[in-house]
This record gives sequence, C-alpha cells and structure tokens, in this order.
Amino acid sequence: MPGAQSSELSQPEPTRAEVSFTPVDNRRLANLCGALDENLKQIETGLDVSIARRGERFSISGAQSNVDLAAAALKKFYSQSLRGLSVEDVQLGLIEARQPPASVEAPALMTRRPGLHGRTPRQNQYIRQIQEHDLTFAIGPAGTGKTYLAVACAVDALERDLVKRMVLVRPAVEAGERLGFLPGDFTQ
Repeated sequence: MPGAQSSELSQPEPTRAEVSFTPVDNRRLANLCGALDENLKQIETGLDVSIARRGERFSISGAQSNVDLAAAALKKFYSQSLRGLSVEDVQLGLIEARQPPASVEAPALMTRRPGLHGRTPRQNQYIRQIQEHDLTFAIGPAGTGKTYLAVACAVDALERDLVKRMVLVRPAVEAGERLGFLPGDFTQ
C-alpha cells in the first residue's frame, strides 16, 4: 500500500569491542574461558552480549554499556585466572560489575586472609550490621555468604580484641542428607 508506515522499530546497531591478552598464556586463557567455554557463556548470558574468541583475541558485540562491562569483566577475570575460575566466581564477578560504584567503602575484616570484605552491597550491609549490633539475623538463599561472613566477622572481633572467646555451635537437629539446610522455617 502506498503511504503505509512500517510498524517495525529499528534496533540500534550493535557495538563491537576487541580485547586481546598478550603475551599469550594458554593456561590462563583456558582458566578464563572455562571447560567448554562455560565461563564465556556465563558472561554472555549475564551481560546480554555475544563473545567470539580466536586464540587470545575476544570480540564482544551488543549494546554499548553491556560491551563495556563485558570487556572490563574479561580483563578482571583474566587477572584472576592464574588460580582458575569457577562458575560461581564468574557469577559473583558479574554481580559486582553490574553494581554501581559504592559511595561507602566496604568494611574490611582483619583476618589471616588479607583484603577480606563483602563483595556486594548486601554483603557490606550485612557486615556493618554485625559490627554495629549484638545480634543479627540473616535469612536468604544458600551460597550467599551468610555463614562465611559471620565467621569472618567473629574472627575479626577476636583479632581486634573486641571479644575474648568465640563459641561455634550447630543445632542438634538431624538434617539428613541435606547438610546446611535445617527443617522448618524462620518463625519455627
């Protein structure tokens, strides 16, 4: 029909970026990419980009802001790839990458492991709550760092001589095969 307008919305042209790691270190590249490129797939899914790899060169395409985040994430993960990267490390790194820079500095904990601190705004808030209050309840999904950070805060208090003794307890309830998950809910 003459004069008919197209109802399709034009999509912006995807942006491309190139990231290259030289000198070539195949072990670090293998750690960065993961088994069957699982880490790269996590980055693609988490940041809505497409990553093509040829040797030490990575081509990233997608929306400009996502491409910039993905390039920064690849560089960060490559710097950590000497020891190997798990899928969990990549997922947590992507959460950190998407967070706006924190205006409040993350509380550092004094333990034998230097530089131990919360990695997300919620973890930083949790640490501050533990440090400011005598009793802190934490609920949430498994694997979010509730127990780990609580124990790290207890060690921090012991190292700073804020407490003289630390008592670690576990409920005397049979949990069966699902260790770490106790029956009942918060109100019970």
